[in-house]
Amino acid sequence: MPNTELDTLCYIREQTSFTDDYKDNFGYEMHDLGNRFYLIFDAVLHSFGVMNRNHRSYDQANIWDCIQHDDYIQSMLRQNSWIGEIDHPSAKVKGEELTISRISNPDMERSSHYIRKPRMEGNLLLGTIQTDSSNDAGMNMAIKIVDGKIIPCFSARVLGALQNVNGKPVVNVRKLVTYDWVLYPSHAEAQARIKQPILESVSNDVEEMTGSTVIFLPQLAKMAAASSKETNWLCESFGLTEDDILGVTATGNSVVLTEGANTIVQPLTDQTLRNKTKRMLHDWLNS
Repeated sequence: MPNTELDTLCYIREQTSFTDDYKDNFGYEMHDLGNRFYLIFDAVLHSFGVMNRNHRSYDQANIWDCIQHDDYIQSMLRQNSWIGEIDHPSAKVKGEELTISRISNPDMERSSHYIRKPRMEGNLLLGTIQTDSSNDAGMNMAIKIVDGKIIPCFSARVLGALQNVNGKPVVNVRKLVTYDWVLYPSHAEAQARIKQPILESVSNDVEEMTGSTVIFLPQLAKMAAASSKETNWLCESFGLTEDDILGVTATGNSVVLTEGANTIVQPLTDQTLRNKTKRMLHDWLNS
């Protein structure tokens, strides 16, 4: 029987939906153009009336007025040409100074997405995003979403001034340029509304244990790991060996590994492999 001493267990809150289970329902549309493709999805671009990670806030009416009455933005929206870049522009070499022209005009060679149908939902600004399949930046974004299942985030590029309003720092925006794709947005809510079906979180606090446990079957886990390309990539990236493979989750959905004091849960995203692991685990537990 497996070792089930409490001091050897870790708490795993497991997401049991996987790529094959979702089929095409990740929250985005994919449009295949043969040698390239693009995605369309909805995203939160900005939140209002809340302090962001930079300890500033933005006024909803101010931003909406910029969108509605700025000739540039309205023209770009009519032409389906309001583009955002991969990250905000920055100086390429030390000491280089960014010009107002560069800040105010997105670089078409670095464009990663188009912004369409801006609209308000409560205190949030939403938009429909289409990835730009015409260049490396846009394909980078689309591939990272499809392959890595990342959730892209967005950050406003504005020209304005910081004002003190009732003792709180508020940005008074004079010109809204665009919303760029960033990894860590100043507004935590500014993310694409895309599903991540293979995320799992792990805690070593056994007192919280309410979900799946680890089944200590190293041989079964090593079999599953050997057939899982994601687990092989994980082992290569973290320098792990088969001696670091601990077992599988009680659902049979994931392989559990250790890295020193850390516990890593790697989902088995291949449906055939996952079903095989579940069957073998079921047979062993009921033998």
